[in-house]
Amino acid sequence: MRNRLMFILSVCLILLTGCRVEMATELPQKSATPSGVRIDLSGNVLLQGDELIVEGKSNLPEDSIMFAGLKDYGEFEPYARVINWQGEESEEYVTESTGVVDEKGNFTIKLNRINPDSRYKLEVLFNPAIQKSKIQEIYGFWGEDIAFNIGYLDFEHNENTVSGMILIAPIVSISDPNGDGAKWNLTNIPKKSRPLK
Repeated sequence: MRNRLMFILSVCLILLTGCRVEMATELPQKSATPSGVRIDLSGNVLLQGDELIVEGKSNLPEDSIMFAGLKDYGEFEPYARVINWQGEESEEYVTESTGVVDEKGNFTIKLNRINPDSRYKLEVLFNPAIQKSKIQEIYGFWGEDIAFNIGYLDFEHNENTVSGMILIAPIVSISDPNGDGAKWNLTNIPKKSRPLK
C-alpha cells in the first residue's frame, strides 16, 4: 500500500513539475481616455411670432461663435411628421444667424421666422471653421480636436468636411399646437424635442 501511494505521489509530482505559473512582470495598460476636448451644449428656442429666440448653455470658451439656421420642410409636410423627425427638409438654409458665447458659456441667437405659417428644422451648430484663431487652437481648424460625444457631427463647410456639434428642434407653424409663444427644447437626439411646460 505504501509503495502504491509513493508511486501515485511521484507521478503527481512529475506532472506538476511540468506545469508552472508565470508571474506577469507588467501590469495591463489602462485604456486610454477618449482624445479630444468634450463640448457640452443645451438650450431651448422660443417661437415668438415671426421671431425665434435661441437661448443656450455650453462649456465653450468666451467669444465662441454659435451658428443657427432654418431648413424649410415645404408646405406639404404635416405637423406630426415634422415633430417626429420624419419630414424631408431642404438642403440649404432659408435664414441664418449667429450669437456669441459669454464668459459663463451662455449664448443667444435671434432668427427671423421667414414665413410663420411654414414648418422648419432649426439647426444650432458649433462650427470650428468660423471661429477666431484662439478658439481654433483648442478645437482644431476642422474640429479634429473635438471629442466624440452625443451631438457630434461631420458636415460640409466651403467644400470641406468639418467636425462640430449640433442641436436641433422642429419649428412648427404659428397655427400649430405650441406654434406661438411656446418654448421647445433643443436636442441632439431626434424625436426628443418637445414643448416645455
